[in-house]
Amino acid sequence: MTARSRCCHGLAWLAPIVLLLAPRPAAAQGSCAPGQDRVQLRVFPGAIVFPSPGPADFSTGWIESSPVRIRIRGAGKETWTLCLRSEDPDLGGGKAVGDLQWRVEGESSWHPLSLTDQPVVPGLGNDDVQLLFRVLLDWASDPPGDHGTLVAFSAPGG
Repeated sequence: MTARSRCCHGLAWLAPIVLLLAPRPAAAQGSCAPGQDRVQLRVFPGAIVFPSPGPADFSTGWIESSPVRIRIRGAGKETWTLCLRSEDPDLGGGKAVGDLQWRVEGESSWHPLSLTDQPVVPGLGNDDVQLLFRVLLDWASDPPGDHGTLVAFSAPGG
């Protein structure tokens, strides 16, 4: 199953960015390729609205979300790989979809969101995965307007 969510954040002089999160069809074991659904996904919360960033956020270069929990159920003793991707080619107004980054809570590396499925973490059985999202900010290049994307999750099982 796949989950979808929409995310957005606002720039000081722009409207907020919203991230919508939602499940989507699963992929084959160990990959993000379409495959047989064996698990159920729930995404909490289903949408993230980043607050309008202030000068300090632009100085830092990003604004970060609260954790997002992906609940994987129905896997029994099956293995799965949590995957995600953007459903939109950009965040609106030409802001690159890769300016929205994600990481597994507890890890230090951030990864740019893309239009192709990205493996997030492998797992076994029922589990919860916590993700963080952040939006890169740049006074000079961020276009004004509303920004957001639909983030699709899947957890293909084996």
